[in-house]
Amino acid sequence: MSLAFTLLFALFVGLAIGSFLNVLIVRIPKGENIAFPPSHCPACGNALKWWHNIPLLSWIALRGRCAYCQSPISTLYPAVELLTGLLFATVALKTGLNADWFVTSLIFALLLALSVIDFEYYAVPDSLNLTALALALLTPLFLFGWDMATGSPHPFDHYQSMLVTRFEDAAVMAASFFALGLLVKLAIKKDALGEADIIIAGTMGAMLGFPLVLVAIYIAALLAIVPALFARNHMVPFVPFLAMGTWVAYIFDEPILHWWSSLYA
Repeated sequence: MSLAFTLLFALFVGLAIGSFLNVLIVRIPKGENIAFPPSHCPACGNALKWWHNIPLLSWIALRGRCAYCQSPISTLYPAVELLTGLLFATVALKTGLNADWFVTSLIFALLLALSVIDFEYYAVPDSLNLTALALALLTPLFLFGWDMATGSPHPFDHYQSMLVTRFEDAAVMAASFFALGLLVKLAIKKDALGEADIIIAGTMGAMLGFPLVLVAIYIAALLAIVPALFARNHMVPFVPFLAMGTWVAYIFDEPILHWWSSLYA
């Protein structure tokens, strides 16, 4: 399978998933049903035709305006679709097209949705957050495959070990964030890390393991410094930075691990 086909296929799948993410981002914070009513213009209420919902292309063809009332369509919609497509493509570049690619890409897509909602509403829905955590923990269940060296399926112990490791790493990270949140609250007399951040930490631990997850946290903290300085007394959503740190650590795991091992050589 050619690299071009792999990337294009992954991109198109990601664009389609991104279109659904927009539904989740808009409706879940408002407590609305994600299936009914069908997609419609928020300004005039007219139901959209299928050709109005083609990811990215419809927004371009309509020049960013509703086909009925010409009200502007938020650039958030094509941005989420494009970012999700790029997420799926970059993960495919690393893993190829397989179960690992799809499940991992879905986790990153959920982290993207959580990031956008956190920016927009300063809230993180448990439904999406816990789904991402569950997928991160249970990814080995989707990876049953063949050992190319022996020509036989991997033994169950292989996947059992992966599951145990993911649960352990997730528990350590969640407990660490919980403890850190308590210490910071005692020091500054207000909450700094919420329940959502603790769940995200568990997802990061399950996905990345140690020491990669520590690098991801470090990257997230670096990325958050400048916005925090400018925000001063205003709240700065941390989930987007945790998500970005996770993606960087996952994609560039080999050079990061090589650098880490060189520190102790």
